[in-house]
Amino acid sequence: MTGRSGTDGLSYRLLRAGLAAASGRTYRGLVRAYADPAAVQDQVLRRIVSDSAATVFGTDHRFGSITGFEDYRRAVPVQTYEDLREAIERQEASGEQCLTAEQPVYYNQTSGTIAEPKNIPLTKAGLARIQRLQRLAAYALSRRTSALGGKVFVVSGAAHEGTMPAGTPYGSASGLLYASQGKLLSRRYVLPAPVSDIADYDARYLAMAVLGAADRSVTTMATANPSTFIRLLDVLNSSADMVLDAVATGRLPAGCELPGGDDQLGLRAGPKRAAALGRLLEANGELTYADIWSDLRAVVTWTGGSCGLAVERLRPMLTPDCPVFELGYLASEVSGTVNIDPIEGSCVATLQDNFFEFAERDEWEAAADDSDRGQQTCTLADLEAGRDYYVIVTTADGLYRYDMNDIVRVTGFVDCTPVLSFVQKGKGVTSITGEKLYEFQVMSAVTAAVTEFGTVAPFFVMLADVAESRYTLNVELASTPAGPQRADLAGELSVSVERALRQANVEYDQKRDSGRLVPLHVRFLAAGTGDEFRRQRVADGQRDVQFKYLRLQYSTECSFRFDDFAASG
Repeated sequence: MTGRSGTDGLSYRLLRAGLAAASGRTYRGLVRAYADPAAVQDQVLRRIVSDSAATVFGTDHRFGSITGFEDYRRAVPVQTYEDLREAIERQEASGEQCLTAEQPVYYNQTSGTIAEPKNIPLTKAGLARIQRLQRLAAYALSRRTSALGGKVFVVSGAAHEGTMPAGTPYGSASGLLYASQGKLLSRRYVLPAPVSDIADYDARYLAMAVLGAADRSVTTMATANPSTFIRLLDVLNSSADMVLDAVATGRLPAGCELPGGDDQLGLRAGPKRAAALGRLLEANGELTYADIWSDLRAVVTWTGGSCGLAVERLRPMLTPDCPVFELGYLASEVSGTVNIDPIEGSCVATLQDNFFEFAERDEWEAAADDSDRGQQTCTLADLEAGRDYYVIVTTADGLYRYDMNDIVRVTGFVDCTPVLSFVQKGKGVTSITGEKLYEFQVMSAVTAAVTEFGTVAPFFVMLADVAESRYTLNVELASTPAGPQRADLAGELSVSVERALRQANVEYDQKRDSGRLVPLHVRFLAAGTGDEFRRQRVADGQRDVQFKYLRLQYSTECSFRFDDFAASG
């Protein structure tokens, strides 16, 4: 295969050579480190503690006397963001070395558990570490696949969303990396970084749809959450006439202009391209990614937790046999894993950069208080295959024994180091009367039930109502009958979902038998509710490209008014 997207092209060979030169030695060093994770992690902890010993936090917690993990665990309680918020804000405002000796140069802002957002500090050295890991992931992808043979369609957040009171910028770390990427990779990107700065949600998606449709040479799609790509294709098809006209003329629709001007786009008039897509649209009724990018070879995104449902919805839109590769355990606070072998899905902990602790899931959730939890953690070298763990991280950027409230599963090993897969957020557990229902149990039960009735559920959220001792399944189906048939389907769906939950969760079964839980209630939602739910959450501060649906929540914690979106008729 030759040409612009071909794997035999000179530019592709240069890309592979450049990635090998930049990351080959790093890759080999990382693989060697997997032979002795205990020794590597001990060195990392000692380095972080030593570098931070003179900070306010280090002085308060006697970092100077810490000689290893046991000392560290005794000296430092498990932290949440709220425990660190005052120190983060004080160091930013005054320059005092509260958490790190090096002053942060950027803050990765993400939604918090309270009204105020979390501002995760990133030093210059921390930014360099993340850039190195990103190049490493690209190198691993190029080693085993031809995914980077053509253009890369990456959807990221905005690099600069504002400044802290003392002037340090904040925004999306993914956007910052995207905007600061070297020419080796950035010349292959379809979307210019300023597209992420388009403030209007709908206009931003429309601009991305136009730019994606205009370039036929894409071989890789990448974003954090696969639901972003589902949303993008919905926008393209619902505004197909506008998109194809923009492709033909080489001009973005009104309202989609980039901050700073559209001369950064490189968008050219493509009447033949627009006509070809128009013929496919007329023949099939809608466009898929297979229609738009016939040489698509890979999707890189999150596949774990609730994202797995979106991946299954995305697959029929792709070219035949197009693989979906795991992006890895990446969060605003830490780049937790790097996928060193996308074919095998070997997402291994970034053990040379961060110090990891883990707590066995059942023991962590059964602990009486935070002090009990803080003393029951283990290290990376202690993990067992097939078990689930909560993650606690220590980073060189000022997070010490930081509770991620994330659950990961050990799915295998590379040498002696575990391969980790994200399962769900820790918040995805509810208990009205002791049943401890888990998000993954709900996802499995609902998916199986709607499949049984020959349909799909683009969106659903289960709410636990403690006052009513009842769970309510709010579900948007691809097609929902009206009148008496709807009531019948609601009853049948409730029975089917409950049957699966009772089989998966013995406590749920017992609580239903005893009457302490009343039968599950099903509320059908109008078409488009899932999009509106996401829109509102983004407006409330949750980052769009990292958006994750919490499929199981307490009703008191969910501000979305599902009653207003109940299906009518």
